[in-house]
Amino acid sequence: MQDCRLLLITLSLALLLALSASVLPVQLITVYTPGENSLVTSPIEINASIYPGEDGLVRLTLVDRKQNVLARQLISVDVTGDTAIEFSTNLMFEIPLETSSAILTIATQDGLHRPLALRSIELSLASSGDDQIRVQFASEPWLTVIEPKPGAVVNEPALDIVGTVTPVNHNPIVFEVLNERGAALVSRQLAVDVPGTPQAFEVRLALPSFREAQEMRLIIRQPTGFPGVDAILDSLPLTINP
Repeated sequence: MQDCRLLLITLSLALLLALSASVLPVQLITVYTPGENSLVTSPIEINASIYPGEDGLVRLTLVDRKQNVLARQLISVDVTGDTAIEFSTNLMFEIPLETSSAILTIATQDGLHRPLALRSIELSLASSGDDQIRVQFASEPWLTVIEPKPGAVVNEPALDIVGTVTPVNHNPIVFEVLNERGAALVSRQLAVDVPGTPQAFEVRLALPSFREAQEMRLIIRQPTGFPGVDAILDSLPLTINP
């Protein structure tokens, strides 16, 4: 029965993608360089395509496996909303050893400073020598949300989330609803079948009751092997009525 249900979700996805552009298949952040597992020296040359958030800021952080922050940048951009920008910057870092493993995150936020989108790249850092840069080519979106639509008004005591996801690793997919202060009100995890393979899902989140309408944000993310760091994250706004 479960297999039949997932098949129906997959067929529905194909139909809705053909009929509607209002689902969430847009790549809010696409990183071109450095690609995954590149060997880099300081400074790291970063090139990406980004849809900036309402706060007009792009956040870059480089951390090692011990959660030490090796570098951080906060860059203001002029364009927000539906327009993508070609983004380039150089990120300086220092390491105490000849080499180190680290992860670079590029993130945007909405007007209430909640996560909007995030991409991460695992890197090998070197204090000297030649860079070995791997280029990441544009790929299909990792996530497509059929329901709910961005900006949907939810009048039910539960939120049904339907779509497909292509996991980037073996860690579970996390679904969360954040309130206006960025606190997670409800969370649920989805086990990963096979990383790199599209996986249909239907997740239901029980919502708390409210006395007035709330502007929420649905977060869908997948953690990395680095403590406290997500590999990838996308989101969409929701209004939840009493």
